[in-house]
Amino acid sequence: MTPAIRELKKHQIRTLFNVAIQLLDNGERETAFECLIKIQGMMAAFDQLDSTLCAYAKLAESAFITYAQSRSISPFMHTVRMEASVQ
Repeated sequence: MTPAIRELKKHQIRTLFNVAIQLLDNGERETAFECLIKIQGMMAAFDQLDSTLCAYAKLAESAFITYAQSRSISPFMHTVRMEASVQ
């Protein structure tokens, strides 16, 4: 794979990641996770083809999941703390 094509594919992964984060921030979880599925598809496609791109897609997947988990855990933990302080 040429360096130019590799950079184009990295750009596509980065764009999907950024869109997914923006969608998540806007409360559009389902559509955000559809972007994640596309990233995972790219990761699978690059698995035997290009280890650099596969690793880049894995990094995007991991970062998205971590971000999504932190957004879903934080409000819950805040509620638990508030309930504990009321009692």
